[in-house]
Amino acid sequence: AAQGALDRGDLATKGEALSRAISIIAGLRSSLDLSTGEIAENLDRLYEYMNIRLLEASAQKDSQKIAEVSQLLKTLKSGWDEITPVH
Repeated sequence: AAQGALDRGDLATKGEALSRAISIIAGLRSSLDLSTGEIAENLDRLYEYMNIRLLEASAQKDSQKIAEVSQLLKTLKSGWDEITPVH
């Protein structure tokens, strides 16, 4: 949504969409248990990187940075989707 809004020049919608994305990523980050080890620590760093990129995208009106974060999130989701639940 943020990328489309930026492309249309709708800066208010872009700001709202980026704020929602940053909040979602912050929620994911806050749910990590960093005491569990390397995977959680790596995810924490990745989430921090994504937030920084989204803040930069907002300030610089850079849709490429939004696309980068979108692709990272899609890759993460794909990985999570491949995990078989333990019964």
